[in-house]
Amino acid sequence: MNYYQNLNENNQFKYKPNYNYNNNNNKYINNNYKNNNNNLLLKIMKKIKIKILNLIEFLKFNFKKTNFKIIFKQIGIQLLFMCLLFGIIAPISILLYNNSPSKYLGNKIQFSSEDIYSPIENNISIYDRKEFPQQWSQVNILLDPHSHTTYSDGTLTPEENIKWHISNGFNAMFMTDHNKIEGGLEGQRIAQKKYSSKILVVPGIEWTNCRCHLNLIGINVNVPLIKFPTNKEIKEIIDFVHSQGGLVILNHYPWSYWAGLDQPSMEEWYEMGIDFLEVVNIDTMDYQGIVFCKDHDLRYVTGSDFHSNQHAYSWTVFNIPQLPHGSIPTQDQLIKTLLDKSTKTSFAFDSLASKTVSVKSNKLTLNPTFIFLSPWIYIGGFFHSFFELKKGMYSFVDGSCTEQIVDIHTNELVSLVAWIFFIFIIAQLLYFTLIFTLNYLKSKFKNKSKESTTINKEDFEKEKETEIENEKQSSINLDDNCDNCESSGSSSNSSDIISDNSSISSND
Repeated sequence: MNYYQNLNENNQFKYKPNYNYNNNNNKYINNNYKNNNNNLLLKIMKKIKIKILNLIEFLKFNFKKTNFKIIFKQIGIQLLFMCLLFGIIAPISILLYNNSPSKYLGNKIQFSSEDIYSPIENNISIYDRKEFPQQWSQVNILLDPHSHTTYSDGTLTPEENIKWHISNGFNAMFMTDHNKIEGGLEGQRIAQKKYSSKILVVPGIEWTNCRCHLNLIGINVNVPLIKFPTNKEIKEIIDFVHSQGGLVILNHYPWSYWAGLDQPSMEEWYEMGIDFLEVVNIDTMDYQGIVFCKDHDLRYVTGSDFHSNQHAYSWTVFNIPQLPHGSIPTQDQLIKTLLDKSTKTSFAFDSLASKTVSVKSNKLTLNPTFIFLSPWIYIGGFFHSFFELKKGMYSFVDGSCTEQIVDIHTNELVSLVAWIFFIFIIAQLLYFTLIFTLNYLKSKFKNKSKESTTINKEDFEKEKETEIENEKQSSINLDDNCDNCESSGSSSNSSDIISDNSSISSND
């Protein structure tokens, strides 16, 4: 073979070799691969299309079959039931929230020696430095003229209240529950029996109404309660207290203004004959009240206005001349000294408050009633956040001093209703989607079971036909065999006859 026959005269190939053969082959392979992928994708898309068409047909069928009147009727009934449920739950829970029982049956109040706080040892300055240049060496009384117990709206019993005052450095106190003398009398009895070497308790009343809050000190009886007393009626109460040998303190004039009480002016109070003006209430100092007192030669005191868990901020200080330092005065000594207008009073004010923990309480017993009603109470708190019940200042006589105003937060309430309706619609859609899905799967399962049943029936019939054909064929074969047997039998007989005849002839 001439290997150079493809070369020309210049020893070059007459034909260019196909160097792209492999590339073309790869392209061919790649094209086949792509075609296979495309075919597979088309098959998948076709199956998806069939599924979607089947689903659409199923939807059309069920849409025509569905009775929407019944569905909308059911939804309407459910919506009405939900509204009725909210209409029952909301007012009941709000009522329980506003009148909930106490969470705890009782407190265990603990006061240790570490809880004792003394403004003297902490070198808290007395306000009137000119009248008290020697500061604490000039005073022997640390008084709280204003406090409350469980006999009105306080959270501590009279004895626990006494312990709180001892722990915060007081050696004298006025126990002044709203419109009730019983708490002060009980505190006086307990102090005389258990704590006479530590503190003096003088009973009193905070005469509370819609015009003023007056401390009536040194009386042992209740006084008439008047919701809207006139200036004349107020003056009569002040005169009655003075006739009993007691004294009168006007409490928290700024707070009464903020609370909306229709109180007399400071000049009117001065003319009515009040003995003292409270110029510090809890942690609020009334500087204008101090100025008024100095301008009108009216003395002033402070008040913790103790109700619950709080610190001590101020101490009313003065001196009883014949009383040694560290001694506890009698009630007569204290009242006579304060009624003497020559007695100078002042106060120590600590804006950081007493360093002692105000009340250490261990909550021992949860109230079973509160626990039982707690879901309703908390739900009521939720609903209560969408409106504000403005009761006004409580009179402590008969209801509120002003009309109750319900301030509804309309935008928030509309948003709540919209969200409830939206969640209701979503729940209905999810419900119907679930029902539709179950029905669809159920129908698919039924169709498959029918197909399998049909296929099994057809297979059974085919098998039966096959068996019949086989039986027929076998019977035909059997008949053929029998015919063959007969023919072979006759031929053998004839041959036997011939052989017999031949043998006979041979014998002949």
